[in-house]
Amino acid sequence: MTSRSTDLSRTAYVIGVIALAVTAAALLEFARPGSLDGRPATCLDPAVNPGAQLRCFCEAVGTGLLRQPANALSNLAFLVAGATAYRSVRALDPGRPERALARAAALATIAVGAGSLAYHGGLTFAGQLLDVQGMYLIAVLLLVGSCRRTALAERAPPIALALLAALAVVQWALPDSRRWLFAVVLLPAIVAEARRAPGSPPLRAAVALLTLGYAAWLADERGLWCDPASLLQGHAGWHLATAGSAYLMVRHYRWAAERAAPRRSGPATVPT
Repeated sequence: MTSRSTDLSRTAYVIGVIALAVTAAALLEFARPGSLDGRPATCLDPAVNPGAQLRCFCEAVGTGLLRQPANALSNLAFLVAGATAYRSVRALDPGRPERALARAAALATIAVGAGSLAYHGGLTFAGQLLDVQGMYLIAVLLLVGSCRRTALAERAPPIALALLAALAVVQWALPDSRRWLFAVVLLPAIVAEARRAPGSPPLRAAVALLTLGYAAWLADERGLWCDPASLLQGHAGWHLATAGSAYLMVRHYRWAAERAAPRRSGPATVPT
């Protein structure tokens, strides 16, 4: 394994550890809403939305452990996708950076599901932070992963940590910036990864599902697909589509690893 691969694998390992920490914190916040921060989510905070009708996407806000049942339970798709993807990583060569990236991506997928479950379950500010931070983990991982086999890979650990820390601070201080910041990191990461591994069928399918999910998110947000009492929520559709997209991202790393692996030559012939 080269030093660049080692640096990138170390970065992926750190992101995986952070994903586990986010998952643990999210499960605590889900079980005991408000235990990490007593404030409500931005969408329910009258101090943030003075005079506005408070709503958190289309689904009606109830009481109890699942304040938005459809939007909360649809996150089980992330948990299933992440666990299934993690099991598939074992088939990859341990010496390849794509294996570490795929494993971290699977753990980050689980973190997204746990964070979003905490968010839609209790609609707390802490749940909101954990939800978005899981999304940032995937975006940053994809961005630094696109640097593999380049000189920039040697700087991946400090870049990833600094970026994740900055994103966490900004979304805590300026929560309204959290969505466009995600796009600012994710879109260049997708372009860079597509250039690093052109022609990847899993990556193309992942982008297609992400686009479909975003269309469902917009339809829900703009009221085009909205029945507050229904279990068929556009935002839940966003969760299902992006869970599939995250799973395909792991499959993409497997595809890239298999494509980059040196072809085995035939048996050597002994001259006579």
